[in-house]
Amino acid sequence: MLSKMMIATSLTASMVLTGCTSSMPNPSTERHLAKLQNKNWVMTEINQVKYKADPVLSAVPMLSFDNSQLSGSDGCNQFMGGYAVQDTQIKFSNLATTEKACLNPTDLPQKFAQALNQVVSYEATDHELKLFDSNHRVVLKFKNMK
Repeated sequence: MLSKMMIATSLTASMVLTGCTSSMPNPSTERHLAKLQNKNWVMTEINQVKYKADPVLSAVPMLSFDNSQLSGSDGCNQFMGGYAVQDTQIKFSNLATTEKACLNPTDLPQKFAQALNQVVSYEATDHELKLFDSNHRVVLKFKNMK
């Protein structure tokens, strides 16, 4: 009886430790996240078309990543949701947006949302963020304003 209990305890401890090991952060992912998070990313390009606007004077598409949440603006409405990163792969989830009437209606919010939905990977430096589609084309480019 005692040996069966010790075997069961050993198996349980092994499974717990294995679970902890598999959830340890990947050093490569951690390095990439450090460049991505805690910055104010202001859009400078969408589908290879340069976008110039002063974020102080007008609503500009922006992104901000914290530990587990994404928030930002599409140039008119605010949005937020989750994201997951593995190395340089990124996936957005549960994005919710406000639906206000914009003063200067353009198709920029729709283009931004479509481009964001295509994103599967990223490349970030201290000053620039590039979001890529599945064909590794840059669909959105940002500069760090923080």
